This record gives sequence, C-alpha cells and structure tokens, in this order.
Amino acid sequence: TQRLANRSAKKWYPIQIKGDEPIGVTFFGDPHLDDNGCNWPVLKRHADLCRDTEGLYGINIGDTTNCWGGKLVRLYANQDTSVKTARRLAEWFLVESGIKWLLWLMGNHEHMGDGAPILEEMNRRYGTRAVPMIDWKADFVLTFPNGQEFKISAAHDFPGSSQWNPIHGVVKAARFGDQIDVLIAGHKHNWGVSQWEMAEQGSAPLMIRTRGYKHLDEYATKIGAHEQDEGQAVLVIFDPTSETRAGRVMAFVDVERGVDYLNYLRR
Repeated sequence: TQRLANRSAKKWYPIQIKGDEPIGVTFFGDPHLDDNGCNWPVLKRHADLCRDTEGLYGINIGDTTNCWGGKLVRLYANQDTSVKTARRLAEWFLVESGIKWLLWLMGNHEHMGDGAPILEEMNRRYGTRAVPMIDWKADFVLTFPNGQEFKISAAHDFPGSSQWNPIHGVVKAARFGDQIDVLIAGHKHNWGVSQWEMAEQGSAPLMIRTRGYKHLDEYATKIGAHEQDEGQAVLVIFDPTSETRAGRVMAFVDVERGVDYLNYLRR
C-alpha cells in the first residue's frame, strides 16, 4: 500500500516557480561523463551557462556514467577513467557544477552496475541540497504564481522506434498523453525536435529527443549509425505570459542562443 501511494504521489507532482518571468530548463542528454568520447568542452560550457544564467535550471536525462555491469563490465578495460574517478565526476556534476537541478533520471546504465544506489546515497549526503532522483521517467507540473501550469514528461526513453523518425516514441507518448506541454527523451544518441497542434487534445506539445555527450562511439560505428555533431542538450523556455499555445514553450538545440533569448525575455 505504501509503495503504491509513493508511486501515485510522483505522478504529475508540482514544482513551484517563484515568479512569473519566463524560465528555461536545459535538458542534459546522456552525459556518460567517464567515457573516452564524452564531449567535455561542450558539456562544461552548457554547465557553466546553466550555473550563471538567472532563471535557468537543469534536468539530467540519465546515464550519468558508463557504469558497466554484467557481461559489459569488461568494457572498463577500454576506458581511461577509473570507477573511482567516474564517481568523482558524477559528484562534480551533481553538486560542484553549480547547476540548479530540478531532477535527475536514472537510465539503463545506472542499472547495469550499482550506479543508481551509489548516486542516491551520494545525493542524500547533501541534505537540503539533494536533488530528486527518479527511475527512468518523471511526470511533473511547473506551476507559476499567475496560475499557468506546464505539464512535462521526461523519460530516459519512451517505447517505440522508427528508422524514419528519431522521435517516434516521443510522438507516440504525446498522442496517448493528456495535454502534455513538453515530452523529452534521450538514450538513443540522436536528436530531434518537433511541435504541432493536437487539436483533439487542445494542446501543442513540444516533442524532443536529446543526443547526449557521448561521441567517438565504436558501437554506433559497428551498426552503421552516423554520429551527429549537435543536440547534446536542448534548452526549453517556458513563458507563462504567452497568449498562444505555440508560444508557451520554445526549444533551442543551440543552448547559447536559447540563453540569449531567455535573457531577452526576462529583461
């Protein structure tokens, strides 16, 4: 009974925003901080922007480190970063980066080894600064003092795939959802953004997949996938003053441009 109540309490839980100015959320795609191919220059730039920009928050979409486990534990032999250093990098990302986190998701790599309980224990040490950590998918509502609300469904991934549409699973979740404003996933190391008005729901959902920071992916090369250069994170602006559905949420794959526009709106 308690477990059922706990799960129910996490469904569309509110996050209250203090003012009515537009805010931004940087959705950090799969970081894989300890991977040899982690794009640290881009990740550090995004982290610094999130730290230094007023009204800008962060969400980690999952797979913070490789956290190899089971038969894949042998892959630690192919990376230069030790397990100890990987955990230190995760702690930096969680606390010392200065990112104003709204939540962290746990992806499939957190469950390969013991990554999920280690991150949760690491998080508990910070008491009031602890960040909500949720397994795989979080459904929540951003609420503003003026009464505006934004429903967000963030998942490490949604079921469904298509070779023709990189965000097929996200679109499917929007179609079967209930007036969700933003749906976002990661996991597949490619990116895409789409938005259209779903008149039957009375909404115009923003549907996103973020690429993540892992580059030089040998597995992707073996299966014939072409690596994308951009989309490591996607910044979404939420404007509670907008008079249109389409203007309520705006996505920027170029995070720096998104920061510029957020600063403009808040001025």
